[in-house]
Amino acid sequence: MKGQSHRRPHDSWSEVYDLAFEEQFGAFYQALTDATIASIEELVPAGARIVDFGAGTGRLAIPLANMGYAVTAVEPSGPMLDVLRARDTTNRVTCVQSTLPDYRADTGSDLALCVFTVVSYLLDALALRDALHSASAALKPGAKMLIDIPSRQLFQSHSSVTSRMQRSVLVQPCGVNTYLYQEHLTVKHDDSTQSFSDEFTIRYWTTDEVLQAARECGLELLEDWSEPFRMTGSGYYLLGKSAASGRRLHLPPDADPGRQCARDPAPDARHPQSP
Repeated sequence: MKGQSHRRPHDSWSEVYDLAFEEQFGAFYQALTDATIASIEELVPAGARIVDFGAGTGRLAIPLANMGYAVTAVEPSGPMLDVLRARDTTNRVTCVQSTLPDYRADTGSDLALCVFTVVSYLLDALALRDALHSASAALKPGAKMLIDIPSRQLFQSHSSVTSRMQRSVLVQPCGVNTYLYQEHLTVKHDDSTQSFSDEFTIRYWTTDEVLQAARECGLELLEDWSEPFRMTGSGYYLLGKSAASGRRLHLPPDADPGRQCARDPAPDARHPQSP
């Protein structure tokens, strides 16, 4: 597509991103959001500082801010953040346009969120460790992080047709644990239709790979938090920041054979495969 190399994933369809998932997944979409917020309420009290990585259009950030949390939404897609800002009518959410590996915090948070398949956009070991180092650095000593790790079963093609939408997602292997994701979406309005396309690369990580990298960055596994999220196809884990923060590791670009596909325009974004 013309200009594709200058876009980040979801830029082109940010205005209908939530509609696509609401149409395809229905009540499950809201149930997952509610379960995540309920877990957050268990972990930290209202008033706590939360940094939401891959915040998208504010699915978690806005309700959490309205509940009294001090929320920083970190999102690499400018158009996705524009939608978030438009919906945040009380201006309670602090928005930062940044990838997770590049994020630098001004203040320490009590809880970091890295959920809804954010880790799938980290395409090599360097990006994974830099991301977890940044997340650790954003937390106060003793603070926590909730992260999900998608299973391989989520890296599958799927499609959906409703009265308002026709959606086709093609997911194809293109390297060592990497997949080319192609989105084709048509949305029907009363007197018109809109068509959207997107293409980028995502990666499957094993639980051991992610948790080992987390330990190297000062984030220790506290608890397997997967039980409330069994229906998602992802494992959820609660990590805690140790007293000594992790050391940033710098690996050469060719250290990981699954670094990225030749057609990948933008490796940093939220994976839409899981609602």
